[in-house]
Amino acid sequence: MHLIFIRHGDPDYENDSVTEKGRRELELLARRVSHLNATELFVSPMGRAQETAAACMRAMPPVKAETVPWLREFSYEITDAKTKKKRLAWDWLPRDYFSEKKYRSVDTFYRTSSMKSGNIQAHYEEVCRGFDGILASYDYTRISADMPVYNCFPHLTQQEAQADTHLLADQKNLDEKTLVFVCHLGVMFAILSHLTGISPVQLWQGFFVAPSSVTIAGAEERVPGEAVFRIQRMGDVSHLAAGGEPASASGFFGNYLSV
Repeated sequence: MHLIFIRHGDPDYENDSVTEKGRRELELLARRVSHLNATELFVSPMGRAQETAAACMRAMPPVKAETVPWLREFSYEITDAKTKKKRLAWDWLPRDYFSEKKYRSVDTFYRTSSMKSGNIQAHYEEVCRGFDGILASYDYTRISADMPVYNCFPHLTQQEAQADTHLLADQKNLDEKTLVFVCHLGVMFAILSHLTGISPVQLWQGFFVAPSSVTIAGAEERVPGEAVFRIQRMGDVSHLAAGGEPASASGFFGNYLSV
């Protein structure tokens, strides 16, 4: 199984849509996904994600699409314990983030007074439950709440696993399902946190994916019937480079380098 996360096109936040640049990005994105044999699409209810999904679906073979409310941007507010002012849960100044050790663990990031003020644990768990519900509908069920390993229908035999953990693709019956999520940076990193066991704050602070970028997580089954998801590509904007369109720095506090 592959999970594909697409961030919406360059955003017009005021009107919850995409900018003119964003529409150019979506044209190039649509060309890239036109050959994608997606099993199902899941889309944020917000306008900029809906517009992005619509552009993709016009270019793709017919596929079922579902709007899910918990895929909305993770724009929940907290009260900053230092300044006493409201701010977004994922927006931290570097010194404030690095000086708080609780932010470094997926098990403790929500236990600070600031995160508690916005009930961030509940919002994070809502995303995790919703996501796991989708995987469960495809027979991938999480082994436990604190371990990002999923039970699945075995595609390897014990003999194959013992002989070689790096089998060629044609040596095993791979699960060819591909689920596509059209959403936002903040909620995407919350999901990747759940899949990898990395604190979402570390992802929010340490990584950036540009608008219309493509991130791919692939299931890896080294033990028969047990799958983990590993990031194969993150924030890929090669479709923009191929079309001569610079990547947007929306959400990045600095200059974005296109190479």
